[in-house]
Formats: sequence, C-alpha cells, structure tokens
Amino acid sequence: MQTVVRKGPLWIVLWLLAACKTHGQANQKPNIFFIAVDDMGNNDIGYNNPEVETPNLNNLGNNGVILESNYVYPVCSPSRSAFMTGRYAHKTGFQHGTVEHNQPAYIDSSYKTVAEKLTQSYGYAAHMVGKWHLGYCKDSVTPTYRGFDSFYGFYGGQENYYTYKVARYNDFRDNLTAVTPKNPNYPREDVDGYSTFEYVKRAVEIVKNHDKAQPLFLYLAFQAPHSPLQAPQELIDKYPGSWTYTDTDGSQKTTDRGTFYAMVTAVDMAVGTLHQELENQGLLDNAIIVFTSDNGGQPKEGGFNNPYRGAKGTFYEGGVRVPGFVYSKSLLTKTSYRHRGLLHASDWLPTFVSLAGGSADLTSDNDLTSIDGVDQTQMLLNGGDSARSKIVLNIDDFERSSTIYGVIKQYGPEVWKYVQGNIGRRGIVYSVTKTSKKRALKRSFKSERPKRAVNDKYLYLISADSSETYNLYGDTTPEIQDIQNDLEDEVEAEKPKAVPPMNPYNCGTPNNLLNGFWSAGPGEGWCNCIA
Repeated sequence: MQTVVRKGPLWIVLWLLAACKTHGQANQKPNIFFIAVDDMGNNDIGYNNPEVETPNLNNLGNNGVILESNYVYPVCSPSRSAFMTGRYAHKTGFQHGTVEHNQPAYIDSSYKTVAEKLTQSYGYAAHMVGKWHLGYCKDSVTPTYRGFDSFYGFYGGQENYYTYKVARYNDFRDNLTAVTPKNPNYPREDVDGYSTFEYVKRAVEIVKNHDKAQPLFLYLAFQAPHSPLQAPQELIDKYPGSWTYTDTDGSQKTTDRGTFYAMVTAVDMAVGTLHQELENQGLLDNAIIVFTSDNGGQPKEGGFNNPYRGAKGTFYEGGVRVPGFVYSKSLLTKTSYRHRGLLHASDWLPTFVSLAGGSADLTSDNDLTSIDGVDQTQMLLNGGDSARSKIVLNIDDFERSSTIYGVIKQYGPEVWKYVQGNIGRRGIVYSVTKTSKKRALKRSFKSERPKRAVNDKYLYLISADSSETYNLYGDTTPEIQDIQNDLEDEVEAEKPKAVPPMNPYNCGTPNNLLNGFWSAGPGEGWCNCIA
C-alpha cells in the first residue's frame, strides 16, 4: 500500500525511518548477556597478554569498555552471591568462603535475585547456563526457583569437564520451570563433550528459541578455566607444556599453563559462537554483553595475575581485581578505552535494573533499598565517573585464624586499600613493576621505608603501587596517617552490619546423594542437617 511518506523527498523518508528506529530502540528494554568465567587472572586474557589466544574476547573488549578496577571476592561463592543479590557477602552470610557440596548454605528468600527482579518487575525471560555454586540443600533455593526460567549446568564448585562428575557422583542437570514440579534434580547422564562447548550449545539454543518480543537475560557461567585442568588436545597443542613461576615462598615452581590457556581459548571460542548467533538472530542491536571473572587466577593451576600481587584466595589485588569488560553495538556512547573507575560485583544487579527501565534512584524500589551495589550505567554507557568511591572488601571474623576486614577508598585521584587480618599468603610480587612503583611512591610522599606489617594491618596506595610492594601502615606522614585513620573508621562502621556466615559447617554426603547424584530435596531438604 502506498503511503504519503513515500511521496516525499528521499532525505525525509530516511530521516523519519531513522527517527522511528531510534525512538523504538530507546523504548525497548535491552537484552542482557552476563558471561562469567572462573579463576581468570588479569594476565589470562589476550588484550592484556598476547601469549594467550582470545581473539573474540579481544574484539569485544577492545571495541567496548575494558574495566581496569573490576573488584570481586577472592573465591567463587561470595562473588556470585554479590552479583546475584546486589549485596556485600557479609550482608548475606557468604563472607566466609565457598559453598561445599554437603554444606547447607543458600541465598535467603528475603533477598531478591537479579533474575527475580528482571522477570517479575520488568518482564524479562531469564535463563542460566553453567555453574551455580550458591547452595542446593532444598529445591526452593535452586536457580529455577530463584527467577530463572531454565537452568542447564551444575550446582557445585567444579566437576570433570568430560564426565560431569565430582567425587564419583554426578552434578549435572537440566531444569525447566515448564515442568511441574520444577525438576531441580532432573539429572543428565547423556551429556557428551567438553563442558565449555556444551554450555554454549545450550546458550545458542536459548537464543534461537527466544521470542524477540520479550527482553532476554542470559547468565552464562563457565566453569573454565577453573581446575581440573582439562581441554581438547588440539587447543593444548597451541601452547608450551609448562611455565615456571615464583611461588609465595620464593621458590621456583612449574605449572601446566599450556592446558590452562587452552581452557581460556576454549572459552573464547564459545563466546565467539554465542556472539555470532546473537548477530544472526538480531539480538545484538539492542543489547549489552558483560564479561567478568569471579576471582583472580591461581598460579599453581596456571593463572597469571601480573602485575597484581597474590592469587585466588587472597585479598591482595591478584585475588580480587579481575578482568572484565562491557560491549554493546548501540548503547555505549564511548568505546575502545579502559575505564579505571571502581566497580564491584554487587553493582551489576542495580545496573541491570536501571538498564531495564528501573529508577536510577534505587531507594524508591522496596526490594533494593538495602543493597550495596550502585547503578553504574553512566560510567559504563557514557564514560562517566564511577558511582562509587568505596568498596568494602569483606567483613569476616567467624574464625580467628582467617579473620579479615578490608576496604578500598578513593581520595581524589588516589585509591587506597586497607586490610586488617589474614590477607592471604605473602603473595607473588611481579618484579616488572617494582622500580616504577617505588619511584611513584617516593614522588608522592617522600616517606621513610615502611614496615612490612603491623599487627597484620596493611595499607597500600594501589593507584601507584598495584603490586602492593610497599605496606604504608604506620607511616608517620600526616597525610598517610589521616587516610589510615579514616579507613580504619570505615571498617569499624561496617563491622556491626555483618550477619553470621550462612551454615558454614558440612553435613556429610549421605544427606545429599540420591541414586548417585548430588541432590536437593523437597520442603526443607537437608538444610537443617546437623553437622
């Protein structure tokens, strides 16, 4: 049918079409793709280290925004709880460590998950593929009961990449809310193939079958490159068999970094496959892709955190400052740069809510009034300043031997870090940064050489000393003393806000094994077991 618009000059037609397209996009909720990897250190991605082949990740990161100050927790479960709830781990009981297979810990129902918010308040379809690691002692705490329309993956912290088993038992399932009940224990024994590639196959299926009239949230949580070190042989052959590194005690050790990097390359291939399918289905035109690791790399397994000190399991930068980026074809007004603004795992929930159309003033949302995350859309989309100037690293005094308090805070252009307690083993200090950082510190303060540690207290100017070579706690410079006192006050103010760790003791395997599968249970399941 001929229209009046077609009779006008061509430039008017094009202008009207462009205006309609822009207006339509502005009123659509974006598709959100959150991709998490496991145990990837700062130098385990190609745009930071050309030794590892990650062309797809490099392309997305270099054409998006690379996050230089992307903070998480030093191990898996606390980071995942922060992302899922928008709250610090010490507010939800996940501050003490990872959730083991026979540990009755979970996200309490009083905390809305990011999937629940997006599906219930903003009309999203939500699917999860990969690693959960947030507890499964009863059906109602598993992904399809916490907002996800489907879950394809495993509940625990790791498993064999080919057999999908851990400790001889199976932990792989295919849960669909379309089935009644929501089959949280529906096992899959017919899965065949390397798990990284199996996960992306399911992700591609979800994308192909998705109704484009509805916004999509896909959480793709790869196990890789977490141990066990396993990868297709053709990828392992791309790399040397081992590397030598300096361990925390100063000794020289070798690690199978070749297999580790092969696992990273497999993730890169999987992300490339998903990216291409999103392009094919037209889902990238109004979408954002977020990529992050859940904690730092483990050198003994092949991880490489240079120039950051420490490793997974420590509160040095190498344990908590990880690779990450955001990419979008249409939503970013500034691209192809690195942003140094502070960002925390808890920020993703309010940021996604804001992208979905939620109020930037999250205090108006009853579900979000007590969250710790902040809306980072201005930082991510427009290159603005970070919406936060402080990150609480952790508040955990459950066990005296592992007590840890920590905070990072920005003062103008300087970023300082204070930790009290068990920061972790001494940590690798990469020699490539020692000289320059020492000069930077002397230029800043001209202070006397500081003591190594004072009563397990540590103070680092991480904006100049990202290798955390020089502990400035106890320095007599008035400016440093003022900062030290302020950070100690921040920690003291945060301590009363911590809740006890969520069921930190293990129950024993008989409670959660059913016909050879790690299993939840109806009702209260085995959540009330006695350790």
